[in-house]
Amino acid sequence: MGQREYCRYVRTYSELEGLQRAHTMWYSASVEKEGVLMELRLQQDGKCSIRQVLCPQGDFRKAMRLMRYLCENGVGFEHWLDILDDLGVGYLPVDEVRNTVEIRKRPVESARFVAFAGF
Repeated sequence: MGQREYCRYVRTYSELEGLQRAHTMWYSASVEKEGVLMELRLQQDGKCSIRQVLCPQGDFRKAMRLMRYLCENGVGFEHWLDILDDLGVGYLPVDEVRNTVEIRKRPVESARFVAFAGF
């Protein structure tokens, strides 16, 4: 099994009664044969929601910095694609990419870990 480049940043939010529910956001990027896969995950109340895009012409180093920016600034599902658009990043929602099942099910264990940040 070969190695691939992978980064993940994690940000946790505590329960603030009347203001926000506790949740965790994961921001990750990995090099795939189709390009750079960028992913946001939200875990809240025992449920996990995932949003993925594939950047066919993506640069992993740029994606890694972008994921860190999104994490450090607490950017959520509502705005991350707007930021990609503002930066001129070309992407396709994973549901529009062929063989998306293969991309989503690829095990993280085969990855070479690059970076991690927790707050």
